[in-house]
Amino acid sequence: MSDKSDKIIAWIHKYKVLHILMWSFAMTFSFVTYYNPARTVFSQVVNVLCSTGLNAPPFYICGYVLVPKLLYKRKFTLFVVLFFGIILVFGPLSLFVTRLFDHITNHDKQIIPRWTTLGPSLNLFIWDTALAAFGASSYKILFDRFRLERKLQIVEKEKITTELSFLRSQINPHFLFNIMNTIYFQINKTNTEARASVEKFSEMLRYQLYECTTDKILIDKELNYIKNYIGIQTLRMEKGSDVKLIIDDKIENFSIAPFLILPLVENAFKHVSNFKDASKNMIHIELRIDDDRIFVAEAINSYEHELNGKHLLQSGGLGVQNLKRRLELLYPEKHELNIYNTGNMYQTILKLQYDN
Repeated sequence: MSDKSDKIIAWIHKYKVLHILMWSFAMTFSFVTYYNPARTVFSQVVNVLCSTGLNAPPFYICGYVLVPKLLYKRKFTLFVVLFFGIILVFGPLSLFVTRLFDHITNHDKQIIPRWTTLGPSLNLFIWDTALAAFGASSYKILFDRFRLERKLQIVEKEKITTELSFLRSQINPHFLFNIMNTIYFQINKTNTEARASVEKFSEMLRYQLYECTTDKILIDKELNYIKNYIGIQTLRMEKGSDVKLIIDDKIENFSIAPFLILPLVENAFKHVSNFKDASKNMIHIELRIDDDRIFVAEAINSYEHELNGKHLLQSGGLGVQNLKRRLELLYPEKHELNIYNTGNMYQTILKLQYDN
């Protein structure tokens, strides 16, 4: 029942059914309220269409441009100036355009009203325009508020599900963590490479168990996890493979949701090519900061198009599809994920707008 209701609501919003009903009601109400038996029905219908139609631009500009672009971004002064400017422009415009068409259909009526009636007429049309502007703004704010609350409920529900899954999986990582410590001390001290690999793996487990207990984590800790992951994954590749990790020195210590970078890196290692010439097997990971507080994670890898190109999005660890869903919930309208597939190269670019 819930799914069916959601589909109906989605259909209503998709085809703007509420808007059609609203404008139909507004025109009907205006026609009935100002109906004059002494005039033709045609001229009064034209009058209603003009007056109502010219209220549409203030309605949509104020509600769907000024509110999200200015009010939500705390540009209050510019919002107020443009908001009332639109009312003062479209109010008189509605009056004179309506009277122009009224004059065409009803020749005994002047285009410009007499001075004695100009004030009341302007007042009426300005108030109609103001009603459309305020109504649209109020509707947009309330609609976005309800949509945000619904998203928060979905996020909270998924968070609880994730936390339960995490608790169930903790037994295995704890066990592995203890085993890795034991193995570390069993490795001969002269075998520095093996001990270093065990250390990196232990740090990764420690990060998963003890660090990722909050919604967001400091980027430094996340980057350290990525470094360890790449270090371990590089061990299984042929010597001479082109593996690079580039981290911008300008990255400041902001917070990020954990495991957002990992799917890109994991996907690159999972589907990297396996050419006989190891130098052709390439994985380049770049993490940087662009202008306007944008964090960018870019992963490029070579792959054999005939073997695994079509599976790049469907498989592997946390998965790119899972990442898309998490980004929609955690960074709505503050992220961009682009995937490019050219020849034997696969590129994924993630951009996040961070706040702190």
